Amino acid sequence: MDTKQLRKWAEKYDVEKKTIEGFWYYINSFEKEEGEPFFDGNIDKSQLNLTLNNIGLFIDAWSKDSYRQYGYDYIISYLPVIHKEDHLGTYKMFFNLNGEICDDSFSPF
Repeated sequence: MDTKQLRKWAEKYDVEKKTIEGFWYYINSFEKEEGEPFFDGNIDKSQLNLTLNNIGLFIDAWSKDSYRQYGYDYIISYLPVIHKEDHLGTYKMFFNLNGEICDDSFSPF
């Protein structure tokens, strides 16, 4: 498989920028709705290191028992969230093959 095509796709749809913007939207929306900080009080959000790490292409529902099923193949971008030297978790943004955002999540460590 030629991964250059996936890289071109990610550049075409500005996946890195959308993922970082999506992370901030996710955090800020949580804090606004819940009225509390997303991270512990000692985490300075301005000190977060956000660098897109991986992008993966997934075949949806290879098995009928698959955990997540969208009904279409999709791509996930992975954004590790680092504060100083601590890995706080990973933000994931899900895209359909047309470059539209279809889901996101944060997995803490």
